[in-house]
Order: sequence, then structure tokens, then C-alpha cells
Amino acid sequence: MWIRELKETLRQTVFIMAFFILVPLLFLTDQALFSSGLSFLEYISNGLDLFILITAFYLAYNMFKAEERDGATEYLLSLPISRWQLIRYKIIPRIAVLTILLLLGSGVNDLRLSNGSVLGSIFIYWGTGLAFLIGLITFIQVCGFILGLTGRESWSARLMLLGMVLCVWQLGTITIVITRLIYKVFDMWTAVRFPFWLGDNGSAILDFSVFFALLWYILKPLCRIWDLKPMRVREIWFQKRAVLTLVVFLLLFLNRLLAMSYFSFIIYR
Repeated sequence: MWIRELKETLRQTVFIMAFFILVPLLFLTDQALFSSGLSFLEYISNGLDLFILITAFYLAYNMFKAEERDGATEYLLSLPISRWQLIRYKIIPRIAVLTILLLLGSGVNDLRLSNGSVLGSIFIYWGTGLAFLIGLITFIQVCGFILGLTGRESWSARLMLLGMVLCVWQLGTITIVITRLIYKVFDMWTAVRFPFWLGDNGSAILDFSVFFALLWYILKPLCRIWDLKPMRVREIWFQKRAVLTLVVFLLLFLNRLLAMSYFSFIIYR
């Protein structure tokens, strides 16, 4: 099953990345008609960032596409394998491929900066560190797994999960919440030191330990009933759990917006 999932992941990735050839064409069009002043490396770097995100969403959304194509979704969910095994089979190959793309994108971004570019990345916040970005693509894939169990046709599931991903993507982080609390309870100097003491990796671990706990709150009942209940029942279970989870993510995002007004020296990303 590992080989099958890896082949399916690579096939879907190649399908999306094949459109990357449009980026150099856009650069040539820009040079000929608009002259925006962007260098070729800036086009390639931002284009690659965009396609990495598109690939992450595409892989997540189509996680159960092969089973749907073969009419074997319900059969897959009834196989005598543990829930964790199926989650690993589905998610790990996708994380591995996306991590390789992230490393490639990071290298191109570093090359762009070393050539004197001052344009920041538009789509991926490389300043958050690789740990946060790997956490983000993993989060997207887990959301895709949940969507596969709930049903890709469910608009409510699509929108709720997309809202959660956007809140994480826009850095509605737990670290900022704790930093603001430290600022209120202690002093500004202690609050300033806290994120630097954690570092990028520490912040990512802290943030995603909470993010994945919130997703597990949704996923746990679905894991328990996915081979016992029809799709519509699973969708209702999802909606009951997802509303509270989405509210938490929106509050985290709102907290970031509020923090930017008076705590901008910590929101460095």
C-alpha cells in the first residue's frame, strides 16, 4: 500500500508541477509588455512557492481520489487495518513529497536573496522556519484526510477546513497568545525574550501541538464510526465538532491581528 500511495502522490504532483512551465512564459510576457522590474529569479521563486501551496491543497483534496475512481472508498474504510495505519499510508507519502518541494523552494528563495533581491516571498513565509512550514503542509494533509472521511462533496466541510488552514497559514499562533499573556502579567522585556528563547523550531512545536490536538478533536469520532456509519452521518458528526474548532482558530487569527497593533516588534514574520 505504501508503493501505491507513493505512486499516486507522485502522479498528482507531476500533474500540478507541469504547469510550472507557465512561470517563465509569464516572465517573458512581463518583460515584453509590462516591465514590472521583477527579475527572473523573483518570478521563479514566487512561482515555485505558489505551486508548492497548490500542490499541497491538491494532494489533500484528492487523497481518496483513487478509491473514489474505483468505487472502493467504503471498502477501504472497512479493511481490517488500524486507523493509524491508514492515516500513515495516506499522509506520510504526501508529506515526504511536499517536504522535498519545500527544500527546493527554500533553496531557490535563498538563491534569490543572495542575488540581492529585496522582494519578500508573496505566498510562503520562509522566515517562520522549515519546521513551521512542514507542520503547515502536514496540517493541510490531515485536513484532506478528514475531508475524505466526511465527503468531498460536502461544501460545509470544505469551507470549514479551508478556514482552519487559512488561519494557520496566516500565523494565528499559540506563541503569540502566550507572548501577549506574558506581556500583560510580567513586562515587555520578558515578552520580547520569550519567542527568541523558543526559536523558530520551538514555536512551531508549540503551535502545532495545539493545532493537531484541535484536529484530533474532529478526527477521533470519525475514526470510530467511519466503517459503521454512512457518509451523511459522518458529515453531521464532523459539523458538530468542527464548529467549535473553527471558532478557536478564528480567535487565534483575531488575536494575531490585535497583536499587530501594539506588539509589532514580536510579529516579525
